[in-house]
Amino acid sequence: MASAPQSSSKEAVVDSGEHISLQADPTSIRFEPNAKRPLRRYQLAQGGRGMTRSVAVLQDYHVLVATQRTGSTIEEHTTDLRFVDPRPVGIRKVALPFLYAGIAATVLSLIATALRLESPDAGRLFGGVLAPVGLGVLAIVCYGLCTYLTTESLLFLSMHGRARVISIVGRVGTIRRAKACAADIVKQISLAQEEFSKTPQKYLRDEMREHFRLHEEHVLSDEQYTAAKGFILKAHE
Repeated sequence: MASAPQSSSKEAVVDSGEHISLQADPTSIRFEPNAKRPLRRYQLAQGGRGMTRSVAVLQDYHVLVATQRTGSTIEEHTTDLRFVDPRPVGIRKVALPFLYAGIAATVLSLIATALRLESPDAGRLFGGVLAPVGLGVLAIVCYGLCTYLTTESLLFLSMHGRARVISIVGRVGTIRRAKACAADIVKQISLAQEEFSKTPQKYLRDEMREHFRLHEEHVLSDEQYTAAKGFILKAHE
């Protein structure tokens, strides 16, 4: 009868100790990178959408990402490159509804053109020359909207948490334009991980603290932070 409360108390102490050792990171001792003298700075505009993203590679193995939308303040956050996977992920999100609409309009335009050429009477029945022309114009508009709304992202994920800690997002061509920026980031990640090699336990603690900091600064959502914690702990079992 007396052992159950003792076990619960012990578990509470362990949980509390884990919370402190993995998440506590007093701001008084937190390292603040120098953002005034970056090694490299890249300006990547998300053309036509009122958004500009600046990526600065800092001297102390950090990256500063600043996002500014028209009429709003600049949002900034830094990422410690010791805990970043050096393999960037490229993603293209195609505006599929407009692509499908363009394909459908193209097919209908070809069918209307074929009917008009084979049988003038059938062509007049389906709108004459206006039908294929109108459908052709509609197809062009749909393809244009598809291209405009399609986005490309170059993402750097945390090493074990698999959270998006550096995001470069823009229109088609962003991945190509961001290659130089990505190359500099990869180089700094390699240098950081070589210089700050640590035991797995210490790396786990510091990586968890980095995710906790990004969560506190609203870079990671509650869901992203919870998922990252699970991945980190599983990776170090």
